[in-house]
Amino acid sequence: MNDYFSERRAIIDHYLQDLASRTSAPLPLDAPLRRALGAAGKRVRGVLTIAVGETFGCRAEKLVAAAAALEMIHASSLILDDLPSMDDALLRRGAPALHREFGEDLAILSSVALLNHAYGLIAQTHAELSPRRWPMQQVVQRVVDAVGWNGTIAGEAVDLHSEGSSLDFDTLEFIHSRKTGALFVAAAAVGAMLANVHPAPLQRIEVFAKNLGLAFQITDDVLDVTSVPEVLGKDVGKDEQRLTFVKLAGIEGSRKLSTELVETSLCAIEPLGKDAKPLRDLAILVRDRVA
Repeated sequence: MNDYFSERRAIIDHYLQDLASRTSAPLPLDAPLRRALGAAGKRVRGVLTIAVGETFGCRAEKLVAAAAALEMIHASSLILDDLPSMDDALLRRGAPALHREFGEDLAILSSVALLNHAYGLIAQTHAELSPRRWPMQQVVQRVVDAVGWNGTIAGEAVDLHSEGSSLDFDTLEFIHSRKTGALFVAAAAVGAMLANVHPAPLQRIEVFAKNLGLAFQITDDVLDVTSVPEVLGKDVGKDEQRLTFVKLAGIEGSRKLSTELVETSLCAIEPLGKDAKPLRDLAILVRDRVA
């Protein structure tokens, strides 16, 4: 992990830990919310928001609340994904899945609380930065669309009801471009829009993030069959009943596809020059990650 990624992740972690220490939730909800906010994570989406913003001249400290918001949305989706009615997971981020420790009721309420607070943080950041080209409604709507019934939720719904089905590559791409890719694209778009970027570079950033998100998910599929919980910090082998890229293309084929997607993402940002070095480094980290 390079220094840039480590430093930006530390900024996001500090913000989330500080937020956890200041929660004003009532007693039953306080502990699960604190754990959800403070749980260790890779913070790829949040770092992506900061890296894109910095590429276009916005300082990391100005973007950290929005970056944390993207991480809270991701955490919210993981809490739901782990529920008995979905993946019925035992482990998440090296600790028991939230519902295993606090019950399904508080896990669901924590998930909804994180999601709603995240939208507020994005709106707050917009108000502070006031990017002239991008009204607050457009920035927030970009995230709403990534999460809603045409985004993460759509991908999860199709994925949950695909078990035992004979699906093709297009359907699998639909699932993962929404389950994983949509939030990657939103994270990058938010960083760019808050940095007041022009529409043309924004399109390049979105192409970069779309391909990077799909590469990230393909690597997840590979790690689900090649790694162990102690390394990943979550259950493995949960995708046995679902169609995955590994089942379609094999382990080596999936690794090759992930590499090709990363190369496509790098080509998209090539015109951005040396200022986009953090984005290039992030793409390489996604390509080569082992956890």
